Amino acid sequence: MRFFSSRRKRFDQDESSPLAADIPASEKPEESANTAESSAGQSALAPIDEEVSPNAQTSKRQGPYNEGESPEGSEFLDMGVLRIPMIAGLQVLPVQDANGNILALEIVSGTAQMQLAAFAMQRSGGLWDEVRQELADQLKAEEYQVFPLPGPFGEAVLARPIPEGKSAVEGAMPLLLWGIEGDRWLLRVIVRGQAAEEESAREGLLEVLGGMEVVRGKEAHVPGEALPIELPEELLEQLGGGE
Repeated sequence: MRFFSSRRKRFDQDESSPLAADIPASEKPEESANTAESSAGQSALAPIDEEVSPNAQTSKRQGPYNEGESPEGSEFLDMGVLRIPMIAGLQVLPVQDANGNILALEIVSGTAQMQLAAFAMQRSGGLWDEVRQELADQLKAEEYQVFPLPGPFGEAVLARPIPEGKSAVEGAMPLLLWGIEGDRWLLRVIVRGQAAEEESAREGLLEVLGGMEVVRGKEAHVPGEALPIELPEELLEQLGGGE
């Protein structure tokens, strides 16, 4: 697993709606000089040769988990609200604003990539149902074709750039948005590129989602408020030493 400093990457959020995101869909993650290698997960994952139906995915993958509910012996890269499973070859990049605040994590598995961010949710749940249409409307305004799509985590939003539209001209890629609800939290997942449309291309990303934990904490938060992502102290020291 690799962790890269990526301060030039940006993830802009609409202040009126923390769950709405202006997604830099045409960006490709790049390695910088500041890297930290994890010692866990040295053996490569076995290749997956067969496509799995959404129903089969749901039965096999139990995560994302609430804090402490993952299988015994699970190992994580602890990023505060997000605990990312130790998987060989996985890349984790912080997505920051102009002030260096971490707003999301970029996860890269092979050629597939996704962004993760967690938000507070009311105990009764249902936050994804509330914001899914808002996100779809935003994407339509940016000239994407938007489709509802069933999947392993409930209804998703698939967005394709309209040919010759503004988004296509700017080099945007297809997007797949999931909202995964847990105990008073919502994990927003944005898959980009080929993995947004091809199930087999996102198997590595599903492996991450199925093994991770979301740490909601006991603090009071307004529903929809972003939950803080934090870098481990040892990574802060390494990144600081490389500047």
